[in-house]
Amino acid sequence: MTLSRMAAAARNAAFPPFGSWFGLARHIVVGGIAGLVTGLLVGGVGGRLFMRIAGAAAADTAQGATTEAGFTVGEITAGGSLGLVIFTGVFVGIAGAVLYLVFRPWLAWTGRWRGVAYGVMLFAVGSATSDVMNPDNIDFVILGNEVLVVGMIVALFVGFGVFMEWMFGKLDRRLPAAEGSARWAYSFLALLGAGAGGLATPFLLFNRQACDCDPPLVAATFVVIAAAGTAMSWWNTVRPSRLETLTVALGLTGVTGAAVFGLIRAVSDAIEIIS
Repeated sequence: MTLSRMAAAARNAAFPPFGSWFGLARHIVVGGIAGLVTGLLVGGVGGRLFMRIAGAAAADTAQGATTEAGFTVGEITAGGSLGLVIFTGVFVGIAGAVLYLVFRPWLAWTGRWRGVAYGVMLFAVGSATSDVMNPDNIDFVILGNEVLVVGMIVALFVGFGVFMEWMFGKLDRRLPAAEGSARWAYSFLALLGAGAGGLATPFLLFNRQACDCDPPLVAATFVVIAAAGTAMSWWNTVRPSRLETLTVALGLTGVTGAAVFGLIRAVSDAIEIIS
């Protein structure tokens, strides 16, 4: 893609085609539902499958050991699996939906590869804010096969991004327009989702307790900058302003900074784990 096309995509992102606050509410709801579905299937079921593969590939001495999360290597229980799928899936789905809505307009230049691009962004920001890529996590010592485990972690993040993009598009085409009684349902659900996302995402990005590690404050700060650009783009679609340049600058600066500083942290963590 040429720089001119990238610039055009960024300008279009500054004025998304919602048309009204109700259209914006629908957009948020579509993202929220897509995030929950993706969180349950990729984060929950996919995460459980990841644990199963990692456990099966571990040495015999690891069988029966207790992981940091309290699971037993080589042992599968219905209660443990259900709890992991629901708890992890819902939490990851909410945070994933928020980050998707923040980054989505500024990844438009990637075209059909936006899902992959979002997956990379999610790996950059999310891996360092979760215990799954914490080099101090004892699970890497218990399970071994560090290259395999890290590779599957990266695949989960990218898979989340690809599935999220596909699910968002599918729902956006099939859900009713923000008209009549549907617009009030969208408004209620959007407010509910904004409240949940507003609580879960800052906790994930800035709180040490989220990963029992130092949160990636620099990358997280750039996420906030991107969010400011996205919020301004949403405002522009209902109350057009002359702040297009500032909107685009905030969005692209935020996405670029989050990707660069997030990947520096994520890649360094991966190298430390493998080595």
